Amino acid sequence: MAQCGGMVAKHITLSAPVAEAIRSQIATGRYKDLSAALNDAAWNHFVGPASPFADYGVTVREVEAAAAKDLALIKKLRAAGRLEKL
Repeated sequence: MAQCGGMVAKHITLSAPVAEAIRSQIATGRYKDLSAALNDAAWNHFVGPASPFADYGVTVREVEAAAAKDLALIKKLRAAGRLEKL
């Protein structure tokens, strides 16, 4: 296996539909090259998508609990007439 700056180089063969899907993603500008597209696809398939909350050090459960608390407060204020619907 060839080493490329800390990465392992592999040679793979893609089926025509997969190759076309990746080509279209690169054409839209979502990925800059084949390697980036394949790395993202492999990561999301085998490891799972990264949580958007991980960057902030909170869990999905904590975010959902905070959102439920805020929604309950909004409903309470609206019922008391202190908050109007837009």
